[in-house]
Amino acid sequence: MWAIHPTPKEVGFSPLAVIKDLRKLNFSINQIKAYLEDRNINTTIELMEKEIDLIEKEIMPLVLLKKDLEKKVKVLKDFQKIDDYEKIKIEKIAARKIIFIEESMSKEEEVDLAFRKLEARNDSKLFLFANKDMGVFIEEESMKKGDYTVYENAFFFVDDNEEKYNTILPEGYFATLVYKGGYEKSQPLFEKMMEFIKKEGYTINGSPMEIYRLDIHGTAEKEEFITEIQIPVKK
Repeated sequence: MWAIHPTPKEVGFSPLAVIKDLRKLNFSINQIKAYLEDRNINTTIELMEKEIDLIEKEIMPLVLLKKDLEKKVKVLKDFQKIDDYEKIKIEKIAARKIIFIEESMSKEEEVDLAFRKLEARNDSKLFLFANKDMGVFIEEESMKKGDYTVYENAFFFVDDNEEKYNTILPEGYFATLVYKGGYEKSQPLFEKMMEFIKKEGYTINGSPMEIYRLDIHGTAEKEEFITEIQIPVKK
């Protein structure tokens, strides 16, 4: 019986298949051409190692996004369990990094536009639906007049290990309150918090903020909106 040993030509080597696979990984035409012209076990190993590195770089952002989504799901489930909405608390909160856009705004549509500008500027890191909590600072001059509906510096929180950020909110004590429903509730709730702060002997120690834990990007039901007010305070 004769043994048949097919040659690569008989099996059928397809450079087009190789080119297609490598182009998917963003190898340049010159890199692919160099490999095809000098194809041996060493260059194949080298190429495969490069492929592994590229695949890991593609996977990592998705892994990080998955972790962010898991955190967000946990936070939202925890908020669903809250039975003391609109209760004022004093909490110590760790330092946080943020990315922001300096722009005064007062309407919900303007706030949404500011967030979309941020998203466009940081497209690889920020996803309105997916992960980072976002918020706004209350405009100082309006606040002095008792108006808590004019905002400035829309922002996203970013991870502690993030290298690109605008500023760090320092660790400190905050008067906090979480409420459900439309944003028209913010003004009277801010007034309630200001009375509490004064009554308890605290003073304001920075810019108050609204943080949108669940907004129009996560629900179409206004009564499901979840907003947290945080006001930095000191004795």
